[in-house]
Amino acid sequence: MTGTEIAAGATASERLMVHAALAEPSPDERSQLAKLAHEITNWAEVFELAKVNATVPLVQRRLESEDLYGLVPELVRAHFAGVTDHIAAVNDRRLAGALELLRRFDERGVRCVVLKGMLFSTEIYHDPRYKRMNDLDILVELDQVDTVIEIYRELGLFATSELLGKAPKVRAERSHHLPSFVSRDGALVVGTHWGLITPLAPYTIDYAAIWNRVRRIDFYGVPAWAMSHEDNLHHLGIHLPYYKTGVRELADIWNLARYATGLDYDLLAGEIAKAGSENLMYHALSLADRLVPVPEFAALVGWIAPKVNRFTRYDTARKTADIHALLRSRSTHTSRIEKAYTEFNMTAVAAEKRGSFARLWSDLLLVPGAEARKMSSLRDPSALSDLGARIAAPYRLTRVFQRDLGRWLFPAALAKTVFDLGAAYGSEMASRAGIGTSAAERPGIDEYAAQLGLTRDDLQAVLDSQE
Repeated sequence: MTGTEIAAGATASERLMVHAALAEPSPDERSQLAKLAHEITNWAEVFELAKVNATVPLVQRRLESEDLYGLVPELVRAHFAGVTDHIAAVNDRRLAGALELLRRFDERGVRCVVLKGMLFSTEIYHDPRYKRMNDLDILVELDQVDTVIEIYRELGLFATSELLGKAPKVRAERSHHLPSFVSRDGALVVGTHWGLITPLAPYTIDYAAIWNRVRRIDFYGVPAWAMSHEDNLHHLGIHLPYYKTGVRELADIWNLARYATGLDYDLLAGEIAKAGSENLMYHALSLADRLVPVPEFAALVGWIAPKVNRFTRYDTARKTADIHALLRSRSTHTSRIEKAYTEFNMTAVAAEKRGSFARLWSDLLLVPGAEARKMSSLRDPSALSDLGARIAAPYRLTRVFQRDLGRWLFPAALAKTVFDLGAAYGSEMASRAGIGTSAAERPGIDEYAAQLGLTRDDLQAVLDSQE
């Protein structure tokens, strides 16, 4: 292979892990995978790489399909199986719930577009267990949202906003989705979207054009809908979390491009220009192309580069400079902050609010060294570089949340936590003085769980299922 080889400059373990994430490898790529598998002397390292990149099922199933899994030592195979089997069990329950839901949508005339992993599991990977599915993401038309909520109620799903005492409703001027709806057993979590990105962000998505291009699909025997390949690729790029950029996320980008051989890149370029999403697409396509080169990606990146801001160009170059760091940079730290914020809002009890408030602000301002190094793409840093990464981490996180939530909403949400914590303590002091609602009457997390027929552990399991 030439300079466009897969994972150029990587070690045998790193290249094997990337090769194993190809949904439909060519004969030459299969030969390369076999050669690499016979070169591996440390299979524990391969497993750890796959775990960091959240691709354990992909790697295991590819090795099995190529009759290479027998090369893996028994103890390491046990580690692979532990992760793969757990993901399979969770995904099977999620898929069963999704199929029943999609049947109801079809019966009621709701055009339900299946997004991302659930769609790719049937079209590209032909495996509903290829990766952990956090939820079923769907896109529906705005005027059908009320019907969608009715169907959720018929199936006994509850909205996570109800943990905050708020009924789910459309706020199209502020958001592009409903709160997640969850089945009582936690098996099914649904993300309901009428848009692909928050309207508070500076992007203009042509939804009329997207709906004109949707296509009918067979989703595991149930009628459903999908966006065009061009719109799916655009969605992957604008939705890619800035620091959760492991092979799990990037593989969908390159595998979609390899699967959709007739993909119209001129159409995609036009949609990017209309949306003003050059920064997001430059970042996503550059990272994917660094691991699995796609000639059309390089051409598109070159075309949109003049409209990309300096920070994105610099940061993307830094991320792609060292493949060792790139393959170990996947971070879910932003999810921890989001969970702490959710838990903070789930309770009116001052002591519970204090605990989640402390976790939220600590995770934002005192980022653990390992996570800060991932965000700065550092490999074996000096003490000074390590300190610099930790100092820069809060700024980096703030940029990400402002990108995803809008420039002003994130600081406003942080300021509100300070106000709400003070209000909770003020209310508690007043109740002790015999004024207002007693502390026992103010709902905490346990009370919210009980109202939904769940335990606190059930609620925590739902939160933990969201990476």
